[in-house]
Amino acid sequence: MSLLEVEVVTAGYAGVPVLHDIDLAVDPGEIVAVLGRNGAGKSTLVGAIAGTLPVTGGSIRFAGADVTRKPASARHRRGLRVMRQDRAVFAEMTVLENLRLAGLRGTAAVEGLFPFLAGRGAQIAGTLSGGERKMLVAARTLMAPGRLCVLDEPTEGLQPSNVDVLAEAIVRVAGSGSGIVLVEQHLDMALSIAHRWCLLEKGCVVDHGDVTADTLHRAARQLAI
Repeated sequence: MSLLEVEVVTAGYAGVPVLHDIDLAVDPGEIVAVLGRNGAGKSTLVGAIAGTLPVTGGSIRFAGADVTRKPASARHRRGLRVMRQDRAVFAEMTVLENLRLAGLRGTAAVEGLFPFLAGRGAQIAGTLSGGERKMLVAARTLMAPGRLCVLDEPTEGLQPSNVDVLAEAIVRVAGSGSGIVLVEQHLDMALSIAHRWCLLEKGCVVDHGDVTADTLHRAARQLAI
């Protein structure tokens, strides 16, 4: 049994379906990349997995339990951690206070993966650069105790050096046994670290499989169509 099992899920907004019969599975320690253009349904899938968007068909199992009708809070208690594309830091709080909200006691535990945090626990989060704030949210999500991390466009707006830091952090967290759903448009980064991939188009999975030597070319070709 997989850690996450999304089976023939349909979901949308105001009665208008966006996702159509989506299947997705993630095992412990596995990184699964979800690719697609803007508007393909990636963030809708994140909402369905997170429990912030009701599904209208299909089922979602997480950590051995059916959570299809469970709220986001129940999924969080079971170990689901989500980095939403629009989730910001708490700007008036310090870096350390932001981390404590995720259950982390200090910066020491995360400095090895996110070196920019070293010595900055007392800094007001709102004074960080845009990229640093994005990295703080990533650190808060990846380093919080959990079984599965869902990352929605985590590299958006990051400079290349920080993309590399984030990729390394994701690999190390997966290596500790956590599953990762990596929703990305940055094909090079996503496919350099993922074990499996799927491509969304108009709310449907149109391609998927193990990441192999020709996956990048194959995905890029389909996204260019």
